Amino acid sequence: MPSNSSKSTSIRPRDDGLKPIIVKSEVRSASERGASSPLIVVYGFLALILLGAILLILPFSHNEPISFIDALFTATSASTVTGLIVLDTATTWTLFGQIVIGFLIVIGGIGFMTGAAFFLLAAGQSLGLRRSVQIGEGLGEDNLGSIGNLVWKVVLSSLSFQIIGIIIFFILFSYSFGFDNIKENTWYSIFHSISSFNNAGFTIFNFGNNLEPFSKGIVNNIILLITALMFFFGGIGYFVMNDLIHHRRILGSRGIRRFRVLLSLETKIILVGSLALSIGGAIFIFLLEFSNPNTLGSMTLAEKIINSIFTSMSTRTAGFNSFDMAQSYDYTNLVCGFLMFIGGGPASTAGGIKITTFVLVILMIFSHIRGSNNISFFGREVPYDIGVRAMVILILSFFIIFITVLLTLFIEYSYSGGDHYFMYLVFDTISAFSTNGMSTGISREINDITKILHSFIMFIGRLGPMTLALLLAGSQKPVEYRFFQEKVRIG
Repeated sequence: MPSNSSKSTSIRPRDDGLKPIIVKSEVRSASERGASSPLIVVYGFLALILLGAILLILPFSHNEPISFIDALFTATSASTVTGLIVLDTATTWTLFGQIVIGFLIVIGGIGFMTGAAFFLLAAGQSLGLRRSVQIGEGLGEDNLGSIGNLVWKVVLSSLSFQIIGIIIFFILFSYSFGFDNIKENTWYSIFHSISSFNNAGFTIFNFGNNLEPFSKGIVNNIILLITALMFFFGGIGYFVMNDLIHHRRILGSRGIRRFRVLLSLETKIILVGSLALSIGGAIFIFLLEFSNPNTLGSMTLAEKIINSIFTSMSTRTAGFNSFDMAQSYDYTNLVCGFLMFIGGGPASTAGGIKITTFVLVILMIFSHIRGSNNISFFGREVPYDIGVRAMVILILSFFIIFITVLLTLFIEYSYSGGDHYFMYLVFDTISAFSTNGMSTGISREINDITKILHSFIMFIGRLGPMTLALLLAGSQKPVEYRFFQEKVRIG
């Protein structure tokens, strides 16, 4: 047997054999047009809007002569799921024109990148790493391997909700308008379901203004409530709905407490924020407009409650209105403008600065008042940089609205002689930036320069002010030095 005491020997190179190998390398900077660049989303939305405007300007798209500016405004409003109109949707556009608007709403609602990815996957194509990264950034998903599956889920869940809405609306419209108008009721149902779920606010009813004819009556109020449910689910986003559905399965064995704990912090913020803003807004609208004969005054108590809830929910997301906002009091419009500014949930069809942004800013303010730098909610701490980002979005959004209001007033007072009411212009400007679509009707009277300005603001509102800021800033290089600190008096 071999001996265990034998020594092992190792061979080492001579000292003159140890020489460093010099490898020359070049530092290559990443392209600013890379996968993380927001330009692809900008180009995509611009292409969608331009395509829509070209289709709408075609002779067989409209029943009366229109300008390219009006077609561009309508295409922008539909693509950004805003709902502001300069031409009556029911009478101006033919069936083909309305189909184009509906198509723009669907693509704009799910997002350009998600829609493009869905068509690629449906055609049997792979997304590739670059597209997966871009879509993941838009949907807030870090796991690139699940992007394809996520796109299918987002699109199919969206289509499922809209199909269910079509069936329900068809039954209600048939009961309300008569069962003999099958073709008309079918198209009403399809378009209204699309517009409701995607928070677009467009209507094609050839009677009344928006949803005002549905403000009274049992069946009409049911239509309002179903519409509200549709844009509520569209406004909270796929991830919140998925969170609720996924954890609902555990509810039977673990109970309510287990259900509450398992929801993500983002879901809790969106649900609690939506509930608080909807109830608070409804109470304000109910009290402020209770005796107004032009809005809630002539309704029954039940109708007043339903219309108040509907309007409160609609101001944050969809932009439908069941009474004339031009006839409501200024302080009511101020409340509605505030709700429009906040908007709905992130990664949804809703606009505004988003509920999560607003809640985080409030939490950040209260944490500073308490002398703490920790932003906590529901037993969880939010990273401080996300709170700072929320504050930046709030300030940028306010600044954009302020500048846009000034420009709008200057343009309209210069070209229209100051005939337009100040509050109406402010209201519709906030609506444009928040991609809400609720209007006092002044958008139909503004001149072409203001239409272009508001089209641009709708575009910026849909992209988000933070995306615009990153786009303008270009590539960001890490700062390798810091200056000496010096205190400055504030407040």
